[in-house]
Amino acid sequence: MDRALISSIQSGSETAFRQVYDTFHQKLYGYFLQKTRSTDLSGELVQLTFIKLWRFRANLNIELPVSPQLFRIAKTSMIDLLRQKAALRIVSLEVVPQPEEVEEPALLEGDDPLEVIRESISQLPPERRRIVAWRLEGLTNSEIAHQLHISKKTVENQLNRALRDLRKFNAEASLVALVLTLY
Repeated sequence: MDRALISSIQSGSETAFRQVYDTFHQKLYGYFLQKTRSTDLSGELVQLTFIKLWRFRANLNIELPVSPQLFRIAKTSMIDLLRQKAALRIVSLEVVPQPEEVEEPALLEGDDPLEVIRESISQLPPERRRIVAWRLEGLTNSEIAHQLHISKKTVENQLNRALRDLRKFNAEASLVALVLTLY
């Protein structure tokens, strides 16, 4: 059944696509809701997943069932969207103060978590801060290494040190650590 369904989708059958949508949209929504705990984000991710399914339907593997292929698309869509949202929240490098200019933050209960994360990132050494920012913008370790004319291993080491430092600065900054380790 999956072979015929995938073949129909690859041929551009809206009926077959609708069948997959009707079968899986609730399951995907539940999956995203469990992962993100956001109804808005879950709905957006379901839409993104089915848009990507349609756009890249020619790449579907006729030998594999629909479900694992769809959930692979779902997972990558979620990671991509979370990365984009995280990158938007990070202050651009031009407005991040140098470590010498940063005062020790007086973190109180109820502080804005994004502000806490920004403060923690601003305390990183400049090159490490730049590497973290580029990583959050979606650049690969190889691309960062090329931009900075350093080895990929150096980028990996700097990211690992940044993660360790962010965890030391504040537990809430570990959200950034999670995003950095997703890929």
